[in-house]
This record gives sequence, structure tokens and C-alpha cells, in this order.
Amino acid sequence: MDQETWLYTGMGDDSETRARILRRHLGLELNLPPDAVTLRSGPGGKPELADTALGLWFNLSHCPGLLLIATSRRGNVGADLETMARCRQSADLAAREFSTAERKMLAALPATSRPLAFARLWTGKEAVLKARGTGIVQGLAQPDLAPILDGEIPPPWTHIVAEMGDDHYTVSWYTLPIHEAMVVAARADDAAAMA
Repeated sequence: MDQETWLYTGMGDDSETRARILRRHLGLELNLPPDAVTLRSGPGGKPELADTALGLWFNLSHCPGLLLIATSRRGNVGADLETMARCRQSADLAAREFSTAERKMLAALPATSRPLAFARLWTGKEAVLKARGTGIVQGLAQPDLAPILDGEIPPPWTHIVAEMGDDHYTVSWYTLPIHEAMVVAARADDAAAMA
């Protein structure tokens, strides 16, 4: 995907398999054996390296058979991964939690364009919220991405800067066809750390 974002496919869906792949991946980046990579839950339950002095931030997301890992040497990072099939199943319910402007944007789109626009909104929002360390526990109304997204633009999408209060996050999207399914992934980086 890029030098700091990786998608693993064809893997088991259990948490032990994901943890093993994550430790191996982080170990390669840190030049450590996987067993030497110690993780803990940070604020809000976000996983992090127990030794923060190593200067590597990461986040992950998974769907059946897929694992997305995003890393950064600059600061907090968030990642989200969704398949179009999962987005079609949950779009109506989840979109009720979006901002008024985002709901209007989705409603104005042709029905055939809504699932991909929803996937872009959902993954972008969740990546930002995970970068902040809050996740979706406080809802999905913020960040409001409607002012900076055009729902009908097909991928590839350019990155955007999303605001959450005084914080700014650079959001990048990736779209991939995998096993006859469209996968939409997003990563969010602290924009100040990228400057």
C-alpha cells in the first residue's frame, strides 16, 4: 500500500493469529525478535508498544481474512479497514450516527454511489478517531468530513486534512480488489507531526 501501511491477506481470523502477525511485523520494523515486542493498552484501550521510547506508533484494523497495519515514526496513527460487503450491510444503521451534512451528502448521491461514499466516510472517520485514541465510543458525528469530500469522486482519492477541535489529521485512503471484493482502507496521521 505504502511504506508505512501494510495489508495482510489470507490469514486466520482469531486474535492470536493477528497478534502473532503484528508482533512479527513490528519486530521487523524495530529490528527485534517478535517475542521481544511487548504491547500494552494505552489511553482509551488503544494498543501501543510498552516501551514508548522505541519511537514507533501503530494501529491495526481487521476484517475476515484481512489485517491492516499502519505504523509511524512521527506520532499517533489510526487505521481502518472495511469490505464493501460489510459496508452495504451496515450503511443505513451506521450513517444515522454521521453528521447532518454527511447524511445529506449520502442521501443526495445516486443509490449506486452510496456504498463507496459510505465506506470512504466510515474508514476516514474511524481512522481519525483511532489516531486520537478515542475510537467510536463518543459517536461518529465528528470529524465532519462532508465539507472536504465529494461523494461521487471515484478512487483513487487524494488525501485530506480532517479537523477535530484543535487537532488536524491527514487522512489517506487505499482501495483494493481482493478476492472479488472491494476493500477500502484509511490511515490518519497527526498532521502536525507530518509537517
